[in-house]
Amino acid sequence: MNLLLTIIIRSYVYLLLTFYQFPNYTKHWQGGDTKGHSYASFEEFNGKQDFQVKRDGKGGFILKYTVNLKKGKISMEIKRNSKTVIQRNINGAVLDSVRLDNSNNEKYQIVFRASHAEGDLDIKYN
Repeated sequence: MNLLLTIIIRSYVYLLLTFYQFPNYTKHWQGGDTKGHSYASFEEFNGKQDFQVKRDGKGGFILKYTVNLKKGKISMEIKRNSKTVIQRNINGAVLDSVRLDNSNNEKYQIVFRASHAEGDLDIKYN
């Protein structure tokens, strides 16, 4: 009876760990995140990736982004102090820019959420 209980518990734990890790699984992620530039290429991107905007000083700035989505789904969200400023679902190839106000030297974050996505992204700001 103890052996059977042990097998059931181990199986249950394995299933829980597998289920909760899979949504954040990404295959072949290559990228970087430096001051003024964040980029990545990926296959089978599932889950969420955050990039912090690393800027000194106050004042507005322009954020340029390029996303090439070959398959799957991906969305981009720009947050200021944890509040959503822009949210965009991306299909195919997108090259765009947005001017952001930073008069109070606030923290900006770029969040990508994906499901079975393959492609690349590139973000630049001054």
